[in-house]
Amino acid sequence: MQLETVQLIISGMIVLTTMILLRAVLELSARTGYLEGRIAWIESPIGALPAREGARPSKVSAAEWKKEAILKTGPKTFYYLDESQVKDLYPQVVQELEPTRIEKRESKEARGGIAAKLFNLVQPKYERARSEETTEIYEVERTAPIMYNKIEWYFLEGDKITFGLEEFEVDDSSIDEFLSTCDKMREKFNFEIPDDLQEHYISDKYTDAAFEQLDKFSHISDYVAIQAKFSVSGISDEVYILTFVHPISVHLPPSDEVRIQLTCVKDYMTPSGISTLKQDRSVKITCLGKVVSWSDENKVLEISPLAIY
Repeated sequence: MQLETVQLIISGMIVLTTMILLRAVLELSARTGYLEGRIAWIESPIGALPAREGARPSKVSAAEWKKEAILKTGPKTFYYLDESQVKDLYPQVVQELEPTRIEKRESKEARGGIAAKLFNLVQPKYERARSEETTEIYEVERTAPIMYNKIEWYFLEGDKITFGLEEFEVDDSSIDEFLSTCDKMREKFNFEIPDDLQEHYISDKYTDAAFEQLDKFSHISDYVAIQAKFSVSGISDEVYILTFVHPISVHLPPSDEVRIQLTCVKDYMTPSGISTLKQDRSVKITCLGKVVSWSDENKVLEISPLAIY
């Protein structure tokens, strides 16, 4: 009986300690203001994010998932192709000499002759061979799309690109552990952790992850590959501006909306791009480009696209 009493006291202390910690998290969140209006994103049961079509499997990293998706891309319809960048990169990527023309030679031999009978017994035949040679010449045309495909393959195979930049990657292990603890407390001690405390705890974890990913944007350089739905936010006589609002924005203060911006030179827009990328229209695209700058003040990562398709 005394043992059961001790176990009950210990269980009560665990519950009390958990409640104090959770209340502290709630009060701290309220003071910082980071969680105001941030609970709406939890639409399914506690701790479960809304399922997205074609969502990344939990055990596959965002980088691996996006690289695989881009590798599986078939023939491309280019919306944008910066021929100036392509011409600069191509000789750096393709080191070996390539033929500028191809010659195809085909030889044919024709035989002709006459025959005569001698005394109705022997029929000798006299033949003459004539050789003919045909030469066909093909000029090798290095078009911008052909050169780009070789550049893209070079980047993909050499792991010279950052993938998955547009994804929000969160380590759910601590959240899963927390939810498991809540379940055990309900089952073993018939004690229910209030839903609002569970929601705040989970939201805090996502907010922490969002700030960690936000910090990474300032360190990204060189080339990136992005596959997401961008909005055409501006068209002028010189450029097209495409914008993607990053999903980490949901878990940050309203003033910290994070955007990825593609600045496209209008002269390199293809006819398909002009007809597809209309003002305020959202289009799912794949982009390979170079990071130009990160604005910590405006939370904008600007990219100069090499190609969009």
